[in-house]
Amino acid sequence: MALPDDFSDSLKHALKVVNNAGYLRVISHYDADGLAAASIIVGALTRAKKQFHLTISKSLDSDMIESLAKEGNEAVLFLDMGSGQVDGLETLDAKVAALDHHKPIRKSKKVVQANPHFYGIDGMTELCSSALGFLLAAMMDPCNWELSPIAIAGIIGDRQHMGGMKGVNQQILDYAVDKRFVTVQRGLNLKGHTIADAIADSVDPYFVGLSGRKDNVLAFLDTMKINPETPMGALDEVLRRKLTSMLSLRLMGQGCRPETVEELVTEIHWIPAMSLSASDLADLLNACGRMDHEGLGVAMCMGDREALERAGELRREYNAKIMDRLLSVEADGVEQMDHIQYFNAPDPSLAGAQCGLAMQYILDQAKPTIAISVVKDKVKVSSRGTKFLVSKGLDLSAALKKASEKVGGIGGGHAVASGATVPAGRDKEFLEAVDDIVGLQLR
Repeated sequence: MALPDDFSDSLKHALKVVNNAGYLRVISHYDADGLAAASIIVGALTRAKKQFHLTISKSLDSDMIESLAKEGNEAVLFLDMGSGQVDGLETLDAKVAALDHHKPIRKSKKVVQANPHFYGIDGMTELCSSALGFLLAAMMDPCNWELSPIAIAGIIGDRQHMGGMKGVNQQILDYAVDKRFVTVQRGLNLKGHTIADAIADSVDPYFVGLSGRKDNVLAFLDTMKINPETPMGALDEVLRRKLTSMLSLRLMGQGCRPETVEELVTEIHWIPAMSLSASDLADLLNACGRMDHEGLGVAMCMGDREALERAGELRREYNAKIMDRLLSVEADGVEQMDHIQYFNAPDPSLAGAQCGLAMQYILDQAKPTIAISVVKDKVKVSSRGTKFLVSKGLDLSAALKKASEKVGGIGGGHAVASGATVPAGRDKEFLEAVDDIVGLQLR
């Protein structure tokens, strides 16, 4: 693959950490990208017959680092995290490597960081952690190219396919298609047995006035003379185009960005070996992570059919919860500040997804969205913007990092999507700081 030499060298240094370890400790994030990365590394380590211990974590905080320090590990590999916590990683008495695509704080002489941002590659659009994990796996053994569909699912789960695959992600997809690990065709971005169910149960895309409202969907389809019980794949070309046009108009009426509307008809990446699409796999991984069954997601990627069936049940439960949260945002709205909008998210495990989908499909596109969740003595924060706002100067990673540090917390991530943890009772001060910073960024 065509990779910058210095970036390829960073991956080789990470590979050396892995290969030289008799026992490897692996820590990965719980979202779809993190679980895909973990699954790829587990597959590669299993093929190499290396001993390892995997932990999936919602965050990498001081408590996690202290716990790892007590384990006495020989080597630790971090996936989808680490570059924002490099100070803590340097305290570990172990060989440490981090495959992370989030905005890094700085380079380190002790921690190996295979992070695309250091090498002129956009970690927000061109290369995510599952792709990084896959590159490392392919270096370990060319036979690991069969894991490429999992990387495609992780890329989609991290929404880096929006507007088409780019950069290294595209290279991975091209090779996977060439070797027939993945096939690609265009189709309507809806999932469900019947057209009525696909629209009524859809949270991504979310149709204001239709999603979660079956009676409204039936009336909507009746205006187009479409049988609601028609299987999703059985619509003739004329009705498919008509339905696509009407749904596109609804998304535009909601104020969605043009790039969001364009995703209604998208590339479908089919995985023959698993008999499902990469988008489906991403959804299943996301549900496993958000519903606290991370191990199930890894088992599913390793070919466990029972895990796949159980993941399908979790996805239905998860989608129902997300639908409920999005309906509440649609009905109740959010709190408006000068430059940001925010809401309280009662379930922190759903906050990121709720925030992202609300930002994309429901709320004011001129302001980034913040979700606040109180967890014991801490406040967990998720934030989402749009690529358009980023093009205007928005950097949520910098905003949340600076604002959280002002109140004694930590934060970071991507320009378009970031997170933070702040002390309880300091959230109002934190929000005011974010509002001021975002105002300066978008001025």
